[in-house]
Amino acid sequence: MGIVLEGEMIMLSSVIAAHKGYLNLWIVMVISFSGTLGSDWFYFFFGREKGKNWLLNKQKIKGKLKKVTQKLQKYPAIVIVSYRFLYGFKTLTPVFLGASEIQTITFISYSFFSTLLWCLLYGTLGYTSGEIIKTRLAHIENIELIIVGFLLLGGILIYLLNRIRKG
Repeated sequence: MGIVLEGEMIMLSSVIAAHKGYLNLWIVMVISFSGTLGSDWFYFFFGREKGKNWLLNKQKIKGKLKKVTQKLQKYPAIVIVSYRFLYGFKTLTPVFLGASEIQTITFISYSFFSTLLWCLLYGTLGYTSGEIIKTRLAHIENIELIIVGFLLLGGILIYLLNRIRKG
């Protein structure tokens, strides 16, 4: 569930935990990939079914919708692949895309590719972080539990603050 809520922090902390032997790396990667892809597709299909009405009723979003639509018309592949890596765009962009005229197969294809890229990038980053923690901080035994705890807490707090702010 955490990968759907605040993916980057959960992914990094899970891969670090896998590096330390607390979790299985392959299971972490499969869950991360599936959860991220599933949440994207859920928001996309929500956008397909109810997106236009929902978006048009949100005054703050109307301007953003126009900008995303313009960018999508010019650079569809770049928009679909890159939004996952931009903080704050991971939820609304698939809804925008679902409400747009983009073909479903186009979204699904690029979404699959960008999710795979995201998992490999954050998986590698997390695993490397685990190696750095292991070699550079070996003198501090079990610090990873504290780090993972703070990362999880930080991710949850960021998510909750964003939800409260968006009201």
